[in-house]
Amino acid sequence: MDHDRIRQAQDLRVKAFKCRRWAVTACDDEAAARLTAMASAYEAQAEALEQDVAPPGRAQQGR
Repeated sequence: MDHDRIRQAQDLRVKAFKCRRWAVTACDDEAAARLTAMASAYEAQAEALEQDVAPPGRAQQGR
């Protein structure tokens, strides 16, 4: 269902936000880089889900 995909996208954005926040307080640069990469991956997955459920006009316009 579209509602489920929207909810999944929201959950992924929350995970991305948490990863970025944790990256700021990471104990070393390597951990910060890993957390930042995870956040980017979550954002990309959320964007893909949102584009799947977006009306055709909105998908072309972007966010």
